[in-house]
Amino acid sequence: MKKTWVFLKLRMLQLKSDKAALFFCYILPVILLLGVGYPLQMHDNAKIVVSYSGKTDNATMATAMSYLNKQSLIRMEPYVNTKIAPKTALENNEIKHYLEFRDPQSNTDSTQPSMRLYANSLQENRIENAALQGIINDYNRSPTATTLKQQEVTASGSASYMMILLPGVIGMTLLIIGLNGFGAVLIEEEHHGLFKNIKTIDASPIPFLAGLFISRLLVAYSVVIALYVLGVLVFGMPIKIDYALMLLVVTLGCVSFLGLGLALSTISPSVSAFNGIVNFVQMPFIILGGVFFSVSTFPEWLQTLASFMPLTQLNAAMRELLFNSAGFGNISKLLPEILVLFGWSVLTLLVVRKKFRW
Repeated sequence: MKKTWVFLKLRMLQLKSDKAALFFCYILPVILLLGVGYPLQMHDNAKIVVSYSGKTDNATMATAMSYLNKQSLIRMEPYVNTKIAPKTALENNEIKHYLEFRDPQSNTDSTQPSMRLYANSLQENRIENAALQGIINDYNRSPTATTLKQQEVTASGSASYMMILLPGVIGMTLLIIGLNGFGAVLIEEEHHGLFKNIKTIDASPIPFLAGLFISRLLVAYSVVIALYVLGVLVFGMPIKIDYALMLLVVTLGCVSFLGLGLALSTISPSVSAFNGIVNFVQMPFIILGGVFFSVSTFPEWLQTLASFMPLTQLNAAMRELLFNSAGFGNISKLLPEILVLFGWSVLTLLVVRKKFRW
């Protein structure tokens, strides 16, 4: 234990002087989260796109259409998707506002208005909803206007892009730390004869690797905390989550990636070869892992393949934890993700135990 503590302190000092590693661990994830998420979450686009359908040749409808078209903040677009109903598109966040014109002759129910305006209820659309409500209020003040009200359609929580981006950036950063946290360092140290020097002081590989392993885990934990706090402060992410289960999921994800990185280092003859192997492994993980877009957009066979990847399962588990109130009380929701991450952790560590040599 004492030797592990010594190696851990040495690794933390080594990491402190590695400015490039600190940049990729802390600065790059923040840039990605703010650079991609903030414009989507808090954008000030001058145009509010309102999709519409139905006949607009009626005088009342034509008046409303003309008024909305004249607004500098609004762009009216016909809804042309015949495969998905407009309300379903609203629920999936594919459109944010929908204006329905109903033919007065076919509207037998006098209590139903001839025009309906629906708005997506997601928090990220709240600024547009408020602006559009102000325009509607002005329209309703006109003595010749038929009352037009904005009705919110409850959107699926999973429709928010932040549900993909925040867990995705966290998972991708942990993957980068894991794959690069061991390999290049160990290969370079081996070539410089460090392994031989350590063997002369009668130290086994276990405390040596444990010190490196724990140092990377601490870095990973601090990165997750920083990104989560940033998500809470900037994007209004929920605060009440199961932190104990989150710790378990993050730990399993880190162990999976660190074990994979160490396993790759044992088969790499040089730093250049290791970097090439890591790039070959890392890119499919990021593309198929649901980092920047949902895995559900892939063909079914590709979704099945992606489900066996640790990054995919880590991102899925983090989404459930951060946005869908998953916890130990309903841990069965996360059981498939936890089992896959646990399997990768055990498998990679077994490979390392068999392959690693001083």
